[in-house]
Amino acid sequence: MLNKSDTQTIKKIVKELLDEQKEDLEEKITRFKDEILHEIVDLRDDVAVITGYRDMIEDHEIRLTSVEKTLKKEPAN
Repeated sequence: MLNKSDTQTIKKIVKELLDEQKEDLEEKITRFKDEILHEIVDLRDDVAVITGYRDMIEDHEIRLTSVEKTLKKEPAN
C-alpha cells in the first residue's frame, strides 16, 4: 500500500512531467506561429508585387500581338 510520502513523490513526478510537456507544447506552438507568420509576410509581398504589375500583366497578350504585327511575324500558337 502507498503511504503519504509515496503519493507525494508520485504527484511531484507527474507534475514535473506535465510541466515539461507544457513547455514543449508551448515551444511547438510558438514555432508554428512563427512559420505561419513568415508565410503570411511572404504572401503579402507576392500580392504587392503582383498588384503593382497587374496592368502590365493584363495587357501582355495585346502587347505581344502588337510587336508581332510590327515585326510581321506569325503569332505564336
